[in-house]
Parts: sequence; C-alpha cells; structure tokens
Amino acid sequence: MSGKDERLPGVAWEGTVTVGGIAWIPEDSVYPYLQFRDKYTEATRIPRGFKEALEAIEDAWQALPERKSLEPKRKPKLQGTLSGSAKTSRSKSEGAVSNHKDIDDIYRLPDDSELAEEPFESVQKKQREIMKKNKLTPSSRKSLPVKRAAPLASSSDHTSPGAAHKKFFVSKVPSAAPTTSPDGEDSSASAPFMDTSAPLYKDEASEARLSPDDSRIQAEEEDDPYLMHEDKEESMMNKLTNKAVIPTPLRIGFLGLGIMGQGMVMNLLRSGHEVTIWNRTAAKTREFSKAGAFRGNSPADVVQSCDITFTCVSDSVAVRDVVFGNQGVLQGITKGKCYVEMSTVDEETVQDVADAVMARGGTFLEAPVCGSRVPALEGQLIILTSGDRKLYDDCYSCFEAMGRKSFYLGNEVGTATRMKLIHNMLLGTMMASLAEGMALAEKVGLDQEDFAEVLSLGSLSCPTINHKAQAILNQRHDPHFPLQHQQKDLRLVLSMGDSVEQPLFLAAAANELYKKARRLGYGEGDISAVYRAACS
Repeated sequence: MSGKDERLPGVAWEGTVTVGGIAWIPEDSVYPYLQFRDKYTEATRIPRGFKEALEAIEDAWQALPERKSLEPKRKPKLQGTLSGSAKTSRSKSEGAVSNHKDIDDIYRLPDDSELAEEPFESVQKKQREIMKKNKLTPSSRKSLPVKRAAPLASSSDHTSPGAAHKKFFVSKVPSAAPTTSPDGEDSSASAPFMDTSAPLYKDEASEARLSPDDSRIQAEEEDDPYLMHEDKEESMMNKLTNKAVIPTPLRIGFLGLGIMGQGMVMNLLRSGHEVTIWNRTAAKTREFSKAGAFRGNSPADVVQSCDITFTCVSDSVAVRDVVFGNQGVLQGITKGKCYVEMSTVDEETVQDVADAVMARGGTFLEAPVCGSRVPALEGQLIILTSGDRKLYDDCYSCFEAMGRKSFYLGNEVGTATRMKLIHNMLLGTMMASLAEGMALAEKVGLDQEDFAEVLSLGSLSCPTINHKAQAILNQRHDPHFPLQHQQKDLRLVLSMGDSVEQPLFLAAAANELYKKARRLGYGEGDISAVYRAACS
C-alpha cells in the first residue's frame, strides 16, 4: 500500500473506509452498496478485481451480528479511521468475528430503511463534514496505509473527435529547458520578432512583435508556424526578463540592428547593461533609444565611447565596410579597446579584422551565434567564441543576457567561424532534403499535411523539420533566416572544404538548389522558400 497522493486535479474526491485504511475515489463514483448491489452485479463481464471487492463487501455485510437492532438513524462515520489502521494490525488470533466488529466500529453500512429515508447526497455531505472535522487531508494520509485501485484515466487523455483531426506540430521540450532554435543564422535585415515556444497550430496562431519602447510583446493573429498564442505572451516575457544576470560595469557598444541585433540589444538593455548603438539606417535606433540605449554617430564614435563593442551584420562585405570604412571601427580602436565580431563570415575576413584590431592595440574575440530571430529575442542563442580569453570572461554577463550557452573554443582566431559554418552546412542540407521530400509527396498524391505530421511524430522530429514543414504548408516564408544567407554559408563551407581537400557532395548539391531559389526571386525570403525551387 502506498501513501502517495495520486488524485487527479480538478476532480471532487471522497474518502471512504476500507478494511486496510482509506480509499480515495471520485465523489461521483460512490454509491450505497445495498441500493445499487443488483444494478452493478447484473453485468456478464465484471472485472475480476471489482467482483472480488463485491464479494468482500457481501461477506462483511452478512457477518455483521444483529445489524437489524442497530441505531436506526446512525450514519456512516469516519471518526475511527485513524484507529482503524491500528486495529487491523491486531493479532490474527482474535479471529474473523473480531475483525468484523472492527469494521462495524469504523464504518457501519446503513440498512435499506435508512437509505430510503435519507438521500445519498446528504450522506456524502456529512461524510465530507466528518472528514473536515478530523482533518483528513492529503498530507495527513501520507502516514496511513492506503490501498487504492488503479488510477482513473483523466478526461484530458482523450481528445475530442474534432480535436483528433486538428493537426499541429510542437517541439516537446522540458519546461525548465530553453527553446531550441529552428534556424541557425544572423541577418542585418529588419524583421519583426516571433516566438516558437507555443504549440504550432496550423489554424490558430499569432505573430509576436517586440516594441522596444515599452518592452512588451505585441501579438497579431497570423497563420505562421513561428507565431505564438496570445496566452503565452506572459511566459515569453518571463523568459526575457527573469534571467539572473548581473550586468558588467563596462560600457557596451553594439553595431547593427538587423534581425539578430534587435533582439540581442533588447536583452542587453533588459538585463541592465549600458548600451550605445549604431545602425546604418538611423531610424532603427530611435525606438531603442526610448528603451534606454545611447546613440552613436558612427562606428568609430561608438568604439571610442565604449569599453567593449559588438558587431552583428549580414555578411563579409558589411563587416569590412563597418570596420575598414570611413569613420569605421578601426578609427576608434586604441590601446585597451575591445572588439567582438558576431557576424557569420569567412575565415579570411575574420582574420583580417582581428589583425587590424590587434595592430592598433585592441583586443579581439570572434563570437558567431547559432540561432535565428526567435532565440535572439528570447535570449536563447548559442554563442561560439574564440580569441582572447580575458575578453571572453569580460563578456560573460553580455553572453548570459543574449544567449542560452556560450562556448570558448580556444585562442586561435577562426575556430568559432569554422564551427558555425559546419553547423549551417547541416542546416542547409537538411532543409533542402525536407523541401524535396515535401515536393515529392505532393507529386505522388500524398497529403503534405499528413506527411508533415508523420515527420513531427517520428524520430525525425525536431524544431527545424516541424517549423519549416509548417511554413511550407502555409506558404509563408517570412525571413527568420534569409535564404540568401544560407546559400552564402554553403558557398563559404564549400570553399573551406576545398582548402582541406574534403569533398562535400551533399552540401554542393544543396547549394545548387538554393542558387536556383535565388534566381527565382526567393533570396530575401526564409530558407523554407527553397521548396519553391524543389517543386518547380
């Protein structure tokens, strides 16, 4: 017997006395034995356990001595419950008759005349009052030997007929664990923020947008696999604001307010960091200024006024322009200034920037991120770093605010870039394979929605497969990770493979599919738009 409380939530429970202790069953499942005995023994197929229980009750009832002479108005009692446990442990030498007397002392069953005089609901009410009086709560039952039947099935375990045909895809992640990124790239293009922490219903969703001026999520009802339910807004804000981050006293600069940069800057501000920002399009900085950020007039101005400056832009061309251009980063670098490059670019560009910064007395760290705009907004990015170790330590609070976890991969510049490019190679080839699979399913007459649901329930289920399949079904390709950036990463990783004579056949084939999608005009759309190239 176990004292564990296994009652289902949301159900009224009744305590009744058994030979071995207390049994807790749903209140609406309790019936007077004599009144309903015939009704529940007429069935031809009675469960064995239930049949044995009926026989035990019948034996106990027949063995009660002089039951007709008992007090006519005596009602079921539970006062003897606690002592009843002790009575059952008496020596077996007292015999069956003594045991039956114990049962009578604890809980005398009413006769037919009593049942006729008082409704069963009244008996239940009095039982509850007695239980309350004797403080028979779940906590008090833990010390009692309890024999309970098999747990009843919750009504929530059974879906309604309508719900059975409602198809949705959701990544099942432990509540304490952060959400996983469905994508893996950064971008300087401006786009609204969205959340994937909620179940992704095909016909019921809303787009979550971040308003920097009031730091809250604004929901718009749109049919998109990345959108979140309105009732999840509060939980999402808790993710954004409840991180136990102690901000560094160092002044932080941030260059680039694109898809990734906007979410990263907002998390720095929420965690209490002093942030100075710059963006090529100055209009994007206004809302962040309202949220507490300072504005710099140029990259050089930001670097001069800050201790550590982060940059997150779209590609190698943008990085070189920000660093080496007029009023660029290099013009602000002096001895002791720190620079962190978070853009995903080629190794050559990273090395050139590192050499230039260190030549002027600055300190360099590369820190590309794995994630798209959703984890950037939620502060759940994976941050890959290599370079100066002390600078990595100084950036700890910033990485805590922006990311789920940060990795220091060594002091060799380029290590983090290689890790990021290989990561995105896998993402690109997997997305291309999904696109071809969805296209083939349609051509052979399969329901794409059924195919997507099969994927979501099997061993292939993961955020990328589930979210991108849903995007294809809904024909929505909003740029969480722009297709042109995925193609750029495949080009870079193919070049890296050539440099070490490592053939990459699948990556090369996937790259051709992305190039075709770009020619069709889907370069600025999400990587899920590669499906358009697969089915054309």
